[in-house]
Order: sequence, then structure tokens, then C-alpha cells
Amino acid sequence: MLFDLSELSETKKYKIMSNTIFPRPVAWIATEDAGVVNLAPFSYFAPLSSEPPLVIVSIAHKEDGTPKDTYRNLHAHGRCTINLAHKGLLQDLERTAQELDFGISESEHFGIAMRHTLEGYPPMVEGAHCALFCTLVRTVDLGARYEPMVLRIEQIYVNDEHVDAQGRITLEQIGRVGIEYLVDALRVRA
Repeated sequence: MLFDLSELSETKKYKIMSNTIFPRPVAWIATEDAGVVNLAPFSYFAPLSSEPPLVIVSIAHKEDGTPKDTYRNLHAHGRCTINLAHKGLLQDLERTAQELDFGISESEHFGIAMRHTLEGYPPMVEGAHCALFCTLVRTVDLGARYEPMVLRIEQIYVNDEHVDAQGRITLEQIGRVGIEYLVDALRVRA
């Protein structure tokens, strides 16, 4: 079957893309404004390059066209902390996908423990095994509801238990496969 995306609704395009381009990692992004921590998951997220160390996350505006809190906070302050969740955090991650009013902290509202790890950056999720501390490089205006944001990774936190003596990192993170989550991954060494 051949799908002509120019003839499909945004919802149909999303369903086709999210069921064909997988697994997609989930960026659980913490931003901060006036002491309020916003915490929201985004599955249109991928590494872009390692030199410079860049990732890209695509953030849609709300249905009414206003920017989501993550987008607004990143433009205002230029920094975020991307938490990479594991299956023990899946329920918390799903809860933070709910849209709350601006100024309400998802971490406080849902009782998700946070901790400050790196000065000048929003806190990370206490139970996360990995977090990327990023600065905004640029937003790509596509003239659409989604706007990709290029972020530079300044520092990466990995829990000591997940780094072996040779410096190899082993993490089991949540990804998206269509509407389902991928929570256990088979590891094969090349």
C-alpha cells in the first residue's frame, strides 16, 4: 500500500509515521520558569550529531495554537534537562503527558521526586538513570504545528551502576513503537 501524505490528516500521518519509524526514544524534558518545573514527554526525539553533540526534539503547539510550556520555557531560558526514563518510571512519564495549565508543575502535581544535579539547569527526575543537560541552539520554523528544536548536549549524567569498569554504558530506556511503549530491549553486542 502506498500512502500519499499530502492527502492525509495530521492524525493519520502521525499514526503512519509512529508505526513505521521505531523505536523512538522518549525525551522526558524538564524546563523551568519562575521556580516552576515543567516535565513533559516527547517521542519525536532523536540524536542529530555527535560533533557537535546535538539532539532534535519536535514540539507541537497546543490545539489552540499556543506554545506548550516546554517550548515556551526553552525559548525564554534556553536550557532543559532531558530525562531518559526506564520501565520503573513509565507510570510517571505517562501521567506527565497530561496537559496542565501553565504555572502548574507536573512533578509537584503528580508527586515525582526531582533533584538538582547541575547548576544552571532544570532538575532531573530523581529515579532517572540518565539525563542530558542541554542548551537550545535553534528552532526550525516549518510553518506548521510542530517545530523542531535543536539542542546541544552540554553534559550527560549516567548513574554509576550503569557504567562498567571499561566505561561502557548499559541502559534500558523507554521507547515508542506506535502507541505502545518499548520497555525491554534485547542487547546484542556487535
